[in-house]
Amino acid sequence: MIKYDTASFRVEARDGRLVGREKEHGPLKDDTRVLVRRLGADLAETVSRAFDAIGAESVIQPGDRVAIKINLGGGIHQVPSSYSDPAICEAIIEATRRLGGGPFVCEADMRGHIMHEKMLRIRGYWEMLQRNHVEFVNLSRGPTVEMTCRDLDIPLRLPEILLRPDVKIISFAPPKHHWECGITANQKNMYGAIADYRKSIYHRKYDRIDKAVAAAARMMSPDINILATFDLGAGLGPHFCIPIEFNRMIVSKDMIRGDKAASEILGYPFHLVKYAMLNTAGRDPDYVLHPDSDWPEDRLLEEIHARSISPRKVRFWKPLLYPQYFVPHRFQVAVYPHFEFLATWINHLAFRRRPHRA
Repeated sequence: MIKYDTASFRVEARDGRLVGREKEHGPLKDDTRVLVRRLGADLAETVSRAFDAIGAESVIQPGDRVAIKINLGGGIHQVPSSYSDPAICEAIIEATRRLGGGPFVCEADMRGHIMHEKMLRIRGYWEMLQRNHVEFVNLSRGPTVEMTCRDLDIPLRLPEILLRPDVKIISFAPPKHHWECGITANQKNMYGAIADYRKSIYHRKYDRIDKAVAAAARMMSPDINILATFDLGAGLGPHFCIPIEFNRMIVSKDMIRGDKAASEILGYPFHLVKYAMLNTAGRDPDYVLHPDSDWPEDRLLEEIHARSISPRKVRFWKPLLYPQYFVPHRFQVAVYPHFEFLATWINHLAFRRRPHRA
């Protein structure tokens, strides 16, 4: 029985489970605008004005259920530049409600990071969600779809809730460098929505990770994309982040065009972001900077680019990290969280915030 049939995929109920198959489609959207806006003192007002500028009301209609996909699994405790900031998330919740949408916040389990109450409390989300009467959905715990995707040799176990045509998706992540993929932005954020906590399986063939990131982003393509942070995480992200004062949000309807703008700010060549090139068939997409944008000044860009991860470093770190992905999954979940403090300690010791000179 066919359950969902969209322009991107078809999902069927078969033998008590849900299976899907990707259709041929292009993930680029017609809206080429990217807005870069400074984060004001009133965050809710800042986000609302950004939504107005990009025409979010054409996407989020009154009564819509809206998933706000945050990035927690790829972060480090007490290193705010490494994960989605709860204060900005709260502003997104309020702005979504102003449009009449019903928001919920979601993330999937990620290797050693299980999305339970303790995790949400540590990262500052539990009380914020309770205060705003917003549900948190663990994407690893609900119904899933085994999705067969082009170019990928194993299926993706995707959360059904993000494949429903009546659920709109807002991707909210901090822009940062990534020592295997180059950058973490909108497309990489949707890789974190894969329901299977065993994310290591997507690294066990050398080029599989980029294909998995690309496919996850295509299947769960966000309707609105927000890359926002007070301190940008430069350096060997996602685990070692040099915080640089940024105080901006990058907003777009098209995840790929938003990622292109983020790559320019981060100082990493977009044509070398392999998962993005898979989603553009090797083409370098254009974007139009919204006229109300506040592009980072040259001095800030120079500071970011001076600490940007380079393609050479990516080529060095990716093979070096490769063996760790063969550690048994249960060991990762049972042991890794107990050593989280080491990553926090190293970040605080070696990467204290550098004051930005305006």
